[in-house]
Order: sequence, then C-alpha cells, then structure tokens
Amino acid sequence: MGCFLSTRAQFTPVSEVGLPPNQKHLTVLYHHGIVIPHHANMIYFIDDFSRGFEVNYGLWRFDREGWQQFYNYPEVGIGFFYNSYGNPDIYGQGMALYPYLHFPIVRTPRFTLKNKVALGLGYTNNPFEPDNNPWNQIFGARLNAYVGFGLYSGFRILDNWSIYGSASLNHMSNGAIRKPNNGINTLTFSLGTRYHFLDDELPQLRKHDAPKVNNRDIQIFASFGRSQANDYNFNIYNSGSLSINHLWYKSVKSAWSAGVDAIYFGAAPYAYPENKEYVQHIDRMFYGVFGGRHWIMGETSLFVQMGVYVYSKIDPPQPVYPRLGIRHNITDRLVANFSVKASFFRSEFMEFGIGYRIPYKENSL
Repeated sequence: MGCFLSTRAQFTPVSEVGLPPNQKHLTVLYHHGIVIPHHANMIYFIDDFSRGFEVNYGLWRFDREGWQQFYNYPEVGIGFFYNSYGNPDIYGQGMALYPYLHFPIVRTPRFTLKNKVALGLGYTNNPFEPDNNPWNQIFGARLNAYVGFGLYSGFRILDNWSIYGSASLNHMSNGAIRKPNNGINTLTFSLGTRYHFLDDELPQLRKHDAPKVNNRDIQIFASFGRSQANDYNFNIYNSGSLSINHLWYKSVKSAWSAGVDAIYFGAAPYAYPENKEYVQHIDRMFYGVFGGRHWIMGETSLFVQMGVYVYSKIDPPQPVYPRLGIRHNITDRLVANFSVKASFFRSEFMEFGIGYRIPYKENSL
C-alpha cells in the first residue's frame, strides 16, 4: 500500500512571465461511504456505513525552478483523515496523518478537477486481541500504514471560498508487522468547503515537458524489517534485503530500473503453509531479479518494482513478488528507503533502509 529520488541532473528552468504567487488553502470535508468486505467474515460483522471527515492543508507552488512545473503544478499538502469502519465494537475507528499530492486534470480560474495520491501513518483504536476482540481479523496492531487515492473537484463560489467534493478509496493495514492483517478498504464520498488564504483565481498555466536526460547510476540498498508469520504464531521475525539497482533516467521526472535481490524472510517457514519442517536461517534466503519504474519529484521519488524469484530453498506461494515505496536523497550519494515487500499482492514485511548511489554517466540529451 525501487516515493522519491533525484537524477541530480542539471537543467535550465522553464521561464514563464507573470507566474502567480504561491497559494495556500485549508479544506474540510465530511465523508460517507461503505466498507468493502474483501474477506468473508467481514460480511457478517459490517452493519453500518463508514463515516468521518478529513482536513487538508495544501500549497500550490508556482515557481520556475521546482519539479512541480513538469507535473502541471500539482497541489502538495498534509492531511488528517478520521473514519468509522461499519462496526465500532469490533473494528473501532481509524485515523491517519499523511502527506498528499493532487495532480490536476482540469484547472480553470474557478473550477478544478484532480486526482489524489496519499501515503502516511494510520492508527486504529480497537485492534485484534485474542481475549477481548478475537473477531477483528482486520487490524493486528494499533499503528498502520495508510494509502489513499481519490478524485477531487472544487468550484470557487466567493473570492476566498470554494465548495469541494470527492470520491476516495482508502486502505489501511500494518504490512504484516502484526497478524491478523487483512487490512480494510473504504469507498467514501465527501462534501465540504475550502478556504483560500489568497483571493487570486486559479492560474492558467501551460504544461512543460520534462527535459530529457541520459543518466545512469547504480544504487545499493540494505533494508531491515520485522513481521509476524501468521495469526496463531505471535513471534516477531526479523527480515531484510540487499538490493542492487541499475537506473536508466529518461528525463528529470522518470526512470526505469532493473536489478537483483537477496532477501532474508525470517518468518517464511511459518508464513507459508506448504512448509511443515524447521528451516535453518541460512535457508530462509530468497534470490530474485526485478524491473521497476520511478517517478521523480525533486529529491524524492515513488517507485514500483516487480520481481521474479530465481532461487530459494523454500518454495514461495507465487513466483513473482512486488515492491513499492518511497525514497529520498539524504545527500548526493546517500538515499533513504521505505518500501513494502510482498508475495504477489500480499504484504510480507515493511522495510526501512539506506542506500548508496554510484553515478557513472551524467548528461542531458
């Protein structure tokens, strides 16, 4: 549920006469929706709608040198999300704090339509407990990861006020740190208002193509994570990976990658039901190759990778494994990594790591 990395490329900023001042705003939305019952036991326990609210503080930055010009000047902000989950006695309520991006689809002086991407930290107040709440197979821990996607629309009705509406898909789970970890998905529809700190109307700006580059570099990451194997084994097992990535930059906003993985999954003997025997730690290694795509936003990047296992002593449930996450350049060479390693589309562990970047080719096209 290798988001962000820099090419370190030199490019000439796109100049645009009369760029408007940056705009800040505060949005409050009430939402109403449904919990999507993606596991059979949820059908019996969900007896109400999902309700809640969200508050977003956002910034439109219109400068001549930032990465925003290559994404048609998206809105960047931080948000808070509160939601009920259809049965307060079992699932309780959840909340999340997250950074977000709104990418414009349509933008006129008074109307805007955009899509939302958000990734942050979630919290639930009534997780699974063997004695007190055994029916909650959704959340095994109070702390979770939050992922949100949505379609947002606003119309300026007064100088400083807009009416806003949205349709959003929200997901929260803990990445298998604690089981059970079925996670929860809600589909919500929202209505609210936005206050604009400036009374300027939305600017009409042309989209700029990102300068092409032909850079290459190698990035080596060492990452660490922990996870619980299954619902009935309460031990927490260490996991980690050593990943060698080769990146081909196509422009200052995008890159492709390929590489090799050495993955240690400590919970593997207990997480895979086909395995019935104790497995030595050295035999809990998995080796694979992968390809990926990166979306670059200044010093930060979002990435998605898809890998294929090529060797392991333990047979994984599926031969492919995805990984998605976020990376950020700490220095010119050091890169921080947060990602979720999965088996097919089931999370195995969240990993935190550090990488070292080795550029060997830098030039613009």
